[in-house]
Parts: sequence; structure tokens; C-alpha cells
Amino acid sequence: MKTIIDTSTLISLARISYLELISKLRREAVIPDAVYEEAVVRGQEKGIADAIVIKSFIDRHGIKVANTESSYIKNLRKKLNRVLAKGDEMVLSLAIKEKAKEILTDDDGLGRIARGLGFGVTASADLLIEGLRARMLSGQEFEVLIRGLVIENRLSSVVAELYLLEGKEYVEG
Repeated sequence: MKTIIDTSTLISLARISYLELISKLRREAVIPDAVYEEAVVRGQEKGIADAIVIKSFIDRHGIKVANTESSYIKNLRKKLNRVLAKGDEMVLSLAIKEKAKEILTDDDGLGRIARGLGFGVTASADLLIEGLRARMLSGQEFEVLIRGLVIENRLSSVVAELYLLEGKEYVEG
């Protein structure tokens, strides 16, 4: 399944040192060039450690970085009848161009718009649940990673508790 990755997911998984989960669970992952620019290029310019981790992940796993033609952006704006933040426009227009089925994002606003356009939306914590279900993670590893997202301010503690409850079903079941 072709999947487009947003900056928020890259940062979240980089912060808990588990970017590899994307390549383990998603064979056809694509990153918009604007997301690469934001997460890697500008991140490195600012001296943000996540940028180096994300760049290394992209290089090591051969993740495709793609550009979106302006015609796709114009069509998206027409369809939505508004202009979005540059990164969000790039993610959605690339998803349309690549005929993607899913968008990986931790951004609630982008997620709502993507669902409205018919894309599946998966957040970092959802990927962790998938990893647990696929037995790539133990229950203890899953809990540590979910709590890591909370510590890194990438997930609220209330939502984390819901994921932990869901995760217990897969460990006990």
C-alpha cells in the first residue's frame, strides 16, 4: 500500500528512536520534498538532532522523496476551496498524485482533511499498535514507546492510556 508520510510522524518516531517501524510496516512509503525540506534541511540548519536521525533513516531505507506538480496543488485547493499550510498541501497533493491509500500523520487537522478526501490516516501510536499486533513489539516495548511519545509531548497522557488499554488486548488475547 502506498503511504505518504508527514513531518509530524517522522519527528514522533525519531524522538522515540523507532523510525524503522515505518519501513517494517509500510513497503511503499513516500515523503513529499517539502516534508524533507522541513524535517531534514531546515532541521539540520537549526542544529536539531532529529534531522540527522530522519535523514539517516530515509537514506538507509531508500525512502522515496517526491515532488508535487503545481497542477495537483491547484486541484486540491479547488476541491477544498481553501489554501492550507504548505506542508499539508504537499502531503495531500502528493497523496493524490501517487494514488496513495494512506497518510501517516500525528497532525489532527491534516488527518481530518485527509479522511474527508478518502485517505486512510494512521498516527504514530497506531503504527505501534500494528507493530504489537504483528508481534514486532512485546507488550513491555509497546508500553515504553507509547510512554516515550507522552514524554516527548507527541501524545497526550489521556490518549496514551487508551492506546495502552487497546494494546493489552493484543498481549492478553
